[in-house]
Amino acid sequence: MNLGTLIHEAITNLLSNKVRSLLTMLGIFIGVGAVIAMMSVGLGAKKSITDQMSALGADTLYISPGNFTQTVRNPGTLTNEDANAIAALDCIDNISPTSSAQLTVSRAGKQSSTLTVTGVFPTYLTIENYSLAEGRFITQADLDNNAMVTVIGSDTRDLMFETYEEAVGNTVRIGGQPYEVVGVLKSKGDASMISSDRGVYVPLTTAQNRLITRQKHALDQIAMKIDPAYSAEAAEAAVTALMRDRHDILSGEPDDFSIFNMQEIVDTMNSVMNSFVIFLGSVAGISLLVGGIGIMNIMLVTVTERTKEIGLRKALGAKNRDIQLQFLVESSVLSLIGGIFGIIFGYVLAYAVAAIAANAGSPMTPEINPLIIIGTCLFSILTGLFFGIYPANRAAKLEPVIALRTE
Repeated sequence: MNLGTLIHEAITNLLSNKVRSLLTMLGIFIGVGAVIAMMSVGLGAKKSITDQMSALGADTLYISPGNFTQTVRNPGTLTNEDANAIAALDCIDNISPTSSAQLTVSRAGKQSSTLTVTGVFPTYLTIENYSLAEGRFITQADLDNNAMVTVIGSDTRDLMFETYEEAVGNTVRIGGQPYEVVGVLKSKGDASMISSDRGVYVPLTTAQNRLITRQKHALDQIAMKIDPAYSAEAAEAAVTALMRDRHDILSGEPDDFSIFNMQEIVDTMNSVMNSFVIFLGSVAGISLLVGGIGIMNIMLVTVTERTKEIGLRKALGAKNRDIQLQFLVESSVLSLIGGIFGIIFGYVLAYAVAAIAANAGSPMTPEINPLIIIGTCLFSILTGLFFGIYPANRAAKLEPVIALRTE
């Protein structure tokens, strides 16, 4: 028999037991759908997270006070002088020092809120990859004059004002002091790794002199844009050497600061997310194996039911190979049809999960990779073949005379 005849006969046999065939295909259907959905959602989550991290810039370094891995005696703080020294390095193109505190922000007629108030440089907007929805950002003149002006995030605007236009030029009180709102940042949403939406930003000099006076000229962080002529590793080494010298850290002693290389963080995140995606696919793939076992079980039942038919075919000249092919094609068609419907199910399931995530405030777009679809479909066919081998061999080994006597 040729392949076309075998496929036609396989479909006929499957249609003769519709309910059983559908229930058998259900295992493959769920398995293929689960693999495609989970891997697509995993890849989508990976892309969403790495895009957010990459948006901060692979050419950016961050330095913070304190050592998160080793104990340091009498750790120093980051200061304006440290920031100026770092800015003078040839490998650093620009810097954005910040100092933050939780302060009460209020407006007449509105409920006061405790928000993060951050003192910034004008460079903060571009280095941190933020953009304005209305008005302007902090300027050098604001820094020089200790200006009592502020730029607010979109959520803060919602708390204090009805519209963007109403916000700009109006006044809010920060720590009881009046500040003119000169700009509103565009929303980055809850999916942002470092959200600016509930932020309040003032000139760094104003923050240090009027609002955050816990320690003169202290900084919480310094963001640094690396000069394109230098690698991130070279810049990190230069900043580390400078800071160790400025903080009088002796050889062999741990740093009293921590430097974060965004490219290293992105690479690490990619590695973690790749492992996560593979794990999701592997867990979902177990259901494919369960579906394959279901196919083998049903094919064994089919062999028992069609023993007499097999004996008749062999008596009429059918070879063992013909009987094997007949049952292998039948199991493969069963898994192929289940796989095709599973692809559709996986596609729908992936976007359903994405919709749920979006409603929960974490928007994410599934990454439907054609290679995953093709690979999963091929795997489902191979599953049908593999789990169909034993029933097919069992059918082929039946003796014609014994088979014909079977009731």
